[in-house]
Amino acid sequence: MDKRRIICISREYGSGGRVVGETLAQQLGIICYDKKLLAKTALEHGVSEEAVESADEKPVSWSSMGFPMGLRNPYQIDYDAMFYIINDRIYQMQAQTIKAIAAEGSCVIIGRVAEFILKDDPDMISIFIHARKEDRIQRVMETEKLDAQKAAQLIRKIDKDRASYHNTYSDDKWGQCSSYDLAISTSKFGIDGAVKAILKLLA
Repeated sequence: MDKRRIICISREYGSGGRVVGETLAQQLGIICYDKKLLAKTALEHGVSEEAVESADEKPVSWSSMGFPMGLRNPYQIDYDAMFYIINDRIYQMQAQTIKAIAAEGSCVIIGRVAEFILKDDPDMISIFIHARKEDRIQRVMETEKLDAQKAAQLIRKIDKDRASYHNTYSDDKWGQCSSYDLAISTSKFGIDGAVKAILKLLA
């Protein structure tokens, strides 16, 4: 693609948002960052990938606090940064990595509050992928090999985690149409239809 485009995709769990992002990147001939972002963050900041993944799109909680990655030693002089938690540290690392990735050129970034981190980038387009609950349940049943009840429970949990994480670090509300440039239903248009709509927007 000739023009630089940074496409940030947020998604409801089970909506197929990740597949939309991967398909879009493939058709545009650019890189899609999802789990790759975790590995890149870990490598660039010298921490374990497990540590990054443990805080990935998860809400801040007391369970995430602890030494040495959590609360700092209260006897240190650096009082401004005395108290912080692992989620905040990982978020700052990911934010730096996301900005570096965007500076390299066109790409697709899945989740991780990327649309807010890159809100001042004129070439960034933010997209929210959603779907009807019953369609999401069916997709999760198939991908995770769960029954309907457990799939619905997992959807509620992950959506709640994503919303909490997003709303903690962004001034905009997760899933609210005014927070994004475009919202697309895969229940209405399917994965391929969503990709085509985005490609048309980019043309």
